[in-house]
Amino acid sequence: MTSYHAVPINDRSESPASFKTKSRSVIATVMLTICIVSFVLQTELAQYVQQTTDYQKPYFILGWPTKPSAALGHVIETAGHCKNELAQSLLELQGRVKGENTTNRLSIRFIISTGLWLAILLTLPAYLWYVSVNLTSMSNLTAIYNTGCFFAYVFSVWLLHDRLMATKIAAILLCMIGVFLMAFWTPGDQPAQSQTLGISVAVLGAALYGFYEVYYKKYASPSQASVLFANTVTGAIGIITLLILWIPLPVLHFSGYETFELPDLETFVYILGIASMSVVYNATFMCVIALVNPVFAAVGVMLTVPAVAVTDVLVTGVMVPGSTLVGSILILIGFYILNRQVKNETEEIDIS
Repeated sequence: MTSYHAVPINDRSESPASFKTKSRSVIATVMLTICIVSFVLQTELAQYVQQTTDYQKPYFILGWPTKPSAALGHVIETAGHCKNELAQSLLELQGRVKGENTTNRLSIRFIISTGLWLAILLTLPAYLWYVSVNLTSMSNLTAIYNTGCFFAYVFSVWLLHDRLMATKIAAILLCMIGVFLMAFWTPGDQPAQSQTLGISVAVLGAALYGFYEVYYKKYASPSQASVLFANTVTGAIGIITLLILWIPLPVLHFSGYETFELPDLETFVYILGIASMSVVYNATFMCVIALVNPVFAAVGVMLTVPAVAVTDVLVTGVMVPGSTLVGSILILIGFYILNRQVKNETEEIDIS
């Protein structure tokens, strides 16, 4: 019977540096593709729920989770392997973060505090995103939120001690110019005051999300990155969200800011769809961060900007403006430059 291995597979006998680099790149590319598709679906569903069904409850829409299972013998073997893999990763991470030599003692307090911080740091920008849906156009919102790559790079230099490199800065600037062309070349339908507030909220959310990406890489990603560990962290965040982050609901209700109201059945199905896509997006996005780095992940997700624009054309039948075409081209060029730089850096590390 074959046994499950966390990706990447740790087979030293047949994993030379070149194969290892290629394997991680392929996995990261697949994860990024799934991440982009799930984001586009989540965006379109969120827009439909908040603007078509008149169910404008951003915090309630924000928090929903999901789960599956398989054959007994394989499940037991898989569970044992996963448990050992996770224990080793957690011990290594705990020792690195706390600066201690923890060879055999895992701290529950460390696990809970790490999961809680990640849940809070992920919830804040996600909530601001749903708030922004009603304050600015979806193209503006998607574009501005993807400027998180700039903040991710700033925080990476500060927390991860990344080098300031001309190619990375050029790639990020190209992407951001593309984003701002798309956001501000064509004025939106909302009033100027609403647009300004929406843009301000979106920029704050983008900054918080950039910080979350780097925080996750530094404090919640082991040295040996694996899809198993990234998805376990995502599951832990979901559990903590379910157990703790419902608390703001009654506070928002009694303050009158967002009165609690159950949706009708059709809207509820759409909300479940948003939640499912959100789970897929967060799980795959964390895998990309763990396998490569926060800046690559943030710039890679910028590909959602042209993807959402194309989807809007297919759904609405309205052709995108010239600003969207030019902006999309700049984003693609910027991503290509960054991708080449990351590939060169990874190859240098593997050779050394």
